[in-house]
Amino acid sequence: MKSIRCALGSVTVAISLQSHACSVFLQDNMQLPLNTADVGNSDRLSLTRHYLTARDWTTEGASVEVDAAAFETERNPEELAALRGKNVMAFLVQLGLDKEKIHVYERVIELSRGKVDPDNKWQIGVKFVPNCPSSGCQNLCNSPKLQGVASYAVTADTPGPAPGSNRFTCGDDREPTKVRILDTEVWTARTEEKSLTLIGNDGSGNRKPLADTCYRVTTSVQEYIGVTDDQGRTERMQLLGPERTKIEMQVDADRYPVRDDD
Repeated sequence: MKSIRCALGSVTVAISLQSHACSVFLQDNMQLPLNTADVGNSDRLSLTRHYLTARDWTTEGASVEVDAAAFETERNPEELAALRGKNVMAFLVQLGLDKEKIHVYERVIELSRGKVDPDNKWQIGVKFVPNCPSSGCQNLCNSPKLQGVASYAVTADTPGPAPGSNRFTCGDDREPTKVRILDTEVWTARTEEKSLTLIGNDGSGNRKPLADTCYRVTTSVQEYIGVTDDQGRTERMQLLGPERTKIEMQVDADRYPVRDDD
């Protein structure tokens, strides 16, 4: 999704966050069937989860920027983009968001030699941003495990969470003494209950299941901490979609050293 322009009501938010060298937002990007304007159930669930998170960022709540688009090859693209924006706004209002805090932009996506640009393939983008009080939003940047903190730049006002505040442990004597945290993200297209098999590259470049390994899997609403079995499998858990799921694994720093391609 191309970057979404800021409406007047959101400019103060962006300036406040950037002045404290921190970026906080939640983003939903959606691909719809051609020539349709309705948002699917899985995307509605994702919007709902992100709204419930964003409204609690500050006492002032959140604002939303909606990028409503249509491909130039779709039927009546200008009207279709407007209808998509209208439908998303109606759903957000239904969730409880003030209409005055929803800023909708409409556009037509031009194709390049008849093909869709992979970086511009989303017909709807929804971005939740915090409404900052006069004191600013730097407290969000210093809150451990806060959903939506996209980046940190350490300053006097935003040093980040206190050291060690985001650690996790399984309370298992198999945890290594010298720990390195491997982390990654996986895309979950739709909500499903499943276990994951965790794989690591050791110091020799071999890929193997991470057996008896302490892990933390974080979705937008829940955190799962446990130890993998002898095949590197986690417990069964509910992975939410569409969204990215964060996975962290404690490994022995000597067996899994930092590599140049990490």
